[in-house]
Amino acid sequence: MEFRTRLVVKRRNKRAYMAYAGLFIAASSLLLVFIPGMNEYIPWVFGGGIAIVVIGAVIARGDVSTYGLSDDLLTVSSIGIMIGTEQYSLNQIHNLDFNVEAYAGMYVNDGAMVSGQNSDGMTNELSFEAEGRMVRCGFYLESKLHVQQLALLFNEFYERHIPFVERNRSTRTYMFQKLSDKELMEFKKKYGYS
Repeated sequence: MEFRTRLVVKRRNKRAYMAYAGLFIAASSLLLVFIPGMNEYIPWVFGGGIAIVVIGAVIARGDVSTYGLSDDLLTVSSIGIMIGTEQYSLNQIHNLDFNVEAYAGMYVNDGAMVSGQNSDGMTNELSFEAEGRMVRCGFYLESKLHVQQLALLFNEFYERHIPFVERNRSTRTYMFQKLSDKELMEFKKKYGYS
């Protein structure tokens, strides 16, 4: 089984720097609370920062995202991992970790916002140690079907007892599910871990 997807990379949209500067100015207006006699300037500094954010967003044509999709591919199989042109055999990889959060279009409500939103599918990450260094990369999940393809790979890893961790942020998962103690025992029995 082989899983392929595009890499998520940090982007530098130079036009968006003005929006980020405005955000910094607006946030720094809160520091004026701690300076005696500056309270009356807080609304002005905050308003100016927000205005710069809006102007910067217009200049950047609304594209203020700090990450995007690369043309390079991530390929993971029971033989090894290929990130762009770099290859790692599975026997040289340690501490393999998949952080799988969401696929593109999936409704997500993490509690940070009053209402949730649809994911862009770019918040997933793979990390591992190889050749004495830590390797990390973001990867894209385009649909529920794409997640099912990743599940087939995970199933193969479990059947072959290939050590790895799958999680959703700080929550450990098994085949994308958080399991109770009883469910975990059944899972381990199914894959021959107990």
